[in-house]
Amino acid sequence: MQDMLVLADAISDTNALGVRLEALLTGTVMSVMVAVSMIVTWNKTKSLLAAGGALLGGVALWYAVMNATQFRDSVGETIKPGGGAPEVTEGRGPAVVRVVEPSGGPWPGGEVL
Repeated sequence: MQDMLVLADAISDTNALGVRLEALLTGTVMSVMVAVSMIVTWNKTKSLLAAGGALLGGVALWYAVMNATQFRDSVGETIKPGGGAPEVTEGRGPAVVRVVEPSGGPWPGGEVL
């Protein structure tokens, strides 16, 4: 019985370590990456607009990482297997047909588009 308690404590500790590691990655590492990308962009271009674009892009990526599960779930709700689109039937709408007449060029077939 003691072995089961030790195993359960090890699993609980591993889970707590994973939660802390995720918080470290999404908090500290992402903020450092955003700051570094903005600084590198500023140094290369000397443009406030480009540095602001790098900042906005980094923040958008950070938001996507923080809300990845919500994005995953919303895609599952929006795109349904089998689709909800109506079936395609003949005569549904107008069609455009382009006819190309062969011209006597030097190429096989002699067609010029």
